[in-house]
Amino acid sequence: MEEHRGEYGLKSEDFEAYRQVFYAMCVVTFLLQVEWGIAISQLPIYVYELGASPVEVGLVFTVFAGLLMFTLPFWGYLSDYLGKRKTFIVLGMMALAPIFLLMSTQREVMSLIVLRGSTAIFVGAVVPATWALVSDISTRGKVGRKMGLLTSAEMAGFAVGPVLGGLIADNFGFTVLWLFVAFVCLVGGLIFLVFGSDPSGLRRRPLNRPLLSFSLRKGFPRRFTALFLGYSLFLSGVAVLGPNRNVYLVRDLGMSRTMAGLFDFVGILSLALLQPLAGSLSDKYGRKTLMVLASLGLMIGLVNLYFAESFLQAVVSAALFAGYSSYKLAASAYISDRTECGKRGGVLGLLSSVESATRSFGAIIGGLLITAIGIRKVILLSTVFPALSVLITVLALKERRSEADPPTA
Repeated sequence: MEEHRGEYGLKSEDFEAYRQVFYAMCVVTFLLQVEWGIAISQLPIYVYELGASPVEVGLVFTVFAGLLMFTLPFWGYLSDYLGKRKTFIVLGMMALAPIFLLMSTQREVMSLIVLRGSTAIFVGAVVPATWALVSDISTRGKVGRKMGLLTSAEMAGFAVGPVLGGLIADNFGFTVLWLFVAFVCLVGGLIFLVFGSDPSGLRRRPLNRPLLSFSLRKGFPRRFTALFLGYSLFLSGVAVLGPNRNVYLVRDLGMSRTMAGLFDFVGILSLALLQPLAGSLSDKYGRKTLMVLASLGLMIGLVNLYFAESFLQAVVSAALFAGYSSYKLAASAYISDRTECGKRGGVLGLLSSVESATRSFGAIIGGLLITAIGIRKVILLSTVFPALSVLITVLALKERRSEADPPTA
């Protein structure tokens, strides 16, 4: 039987040699999502307590996500062009630390919004390089499983971040919280500096190749446009609530900061344990199946949140909302299936850019809608978006059955 080789000509034992790198990526992703989870969960509450309006609370994420829309594809393409992943992961993580140090000294709402927005410059360097590196060091038949494991680390960090942030904010205050986040980012950068590395076959792209260029396979625009549109519609169901969701939990449902953190923790952590299975299922049954299930779950979660009157009822919605990671996993694997090695960083960066744009515009539009009609009506209105995503995915996204199956030797 012929030995299977990866897209850089690596043998099976070569992929085993990158096991340490993969686990280091999982740790870095976990720590980045701890930072992200704390910021998304606690920063809206912090600026609300400082007197921010619903629109200003929305700006906490709008500015951040708006910048990510540009930084994610730029750094993703640059990592392809230079043939480097480790550099972007290490420097991106370590550069976040001084920003959170500055946040610990601020009490002005707009200053906090600007500082949070500036973190997008460096988060945008870490995310596409990490996902591209996973694809670089995985055989095609195991890409979904590896991305599932990485998503588990991502979701675990995103689950731990909010509850840990709530506990620190309740017991020690927000100044200590932002100092803690700075420490987390610094540790993440140091870990990958020591244990991370790039694939031996990854090289700088030719100098005569434009930075933002990549080859388009036959059918690329139609297939990827449908993917991006479906993903954007799916995320819109969450984006219009944006950071005002946690304000709703504290103000309208009477939760403490810690309980608001637990809202994310309980649901996301339970799904984090299922992500490797979800990745394997997408390898076996196709990427579209996972996308459709995630969209249907979001619809149910929004309806449940509309009727929720207690913490336990709200937690069910938290678990269903976290399905966005399953959608992103399937979408990333779909791109990996159809994009050659050395060019995935840029396309994966575009996918994350679509996410950022959706969250950015959704948060500010949601803030305006919440001010006009109230958050409960906005929650019910949001169910339209995942429903449209299901239609786009089923009718417009093309997936040959063979693309979901692992190659045979």
